[in-house]
Amino acid sequence: MKIRYGLLAFEFIILAFFALPVLSKIFNPGNAFGMLICIILILITIFWEKFRLFCMELWKHTGGKIIIISVSAVIIAGLIYVLVLTGLMIHAKERVHDKADAVVVLGCKVNGENPSKMLKRRLDAAEIFLSENEDVICIVSGGKGDDEKISEAQAMKNYLVENGIEPDRIIMEDKSVNTYENLENSCRILEEMGIGKNIAIVTDGFHQYRAGFIAKKLGYEPSAINAVTDFYNLTLTPTYYVREWMAVTNEYLKKLK
Repeated sequence: MKIRYGLLAFEFIILAFFALPVLSKIFNPGNAFGMLICIILILITIFWEKFRLFCMELWKHTGGKIIIISVSAVIIAGLIYVLVLTGLMIHAKERVHDKADAVVVLGCKVNGENPSKMLKRRLDAAEIFLSENEDVICIVSGGKGDDEKISEAQAMKNYLVENGIEPDRIIMEDKSVNTYENLENSCRILEEMGIGKNIAIVTDGFHQYRAGFIAKKLGYEPSAINAVTDFYNLTLTPTYYVREWMAVTNEYLKKLK
């Protein structure tokens, strides 16, 4: 019984990690899927005896055995997949080059005309790199959402200029609406300008693997400049990692077509 209560407590804590972002109006496939899995696990734990008896009864039949073995195999394969993928995502954060030909800052939400907290952290990381590498140009990439007064690219350029980066070093790509378009449009601009293939991508650490995967598919060699993760964003990590598992899987599937 104590084990069950301890397990329930752990499951509710994990559920809270996925549910709390909703209070900040952050709701995406990551926390939706995370909450669903947590709720299923909580129900199994609460009704463990009934669940165990149901599985035992199911196991008595050939069809039931096939169902249990198949479901178990899918769950095990899924766990192995996300563990490997998480390892790749963590490794991608450490991908660095001694020299980048250009910096690409990936956009995210703008509040009115001001960068959101997440976007500011990306821009602060970009500003440090650009200040230390004065010969490198920067592409700020992101279109305008329905609830934004200006494009993400414009908000990013304004912020960088206000923090001392010369405006003629900053190129705006203000048409993209997702990560793939961020990189596709930015790489097209770099190609037209005759800039080299080594690009430093500025985004959050959990996002670097997918961004790098797309950049490589477009023929570029990516390195990582990671936004600093504060405590608030650390609490959002489960949500964003689950969302990235789903988004990366989608990129894999698109590559297979």
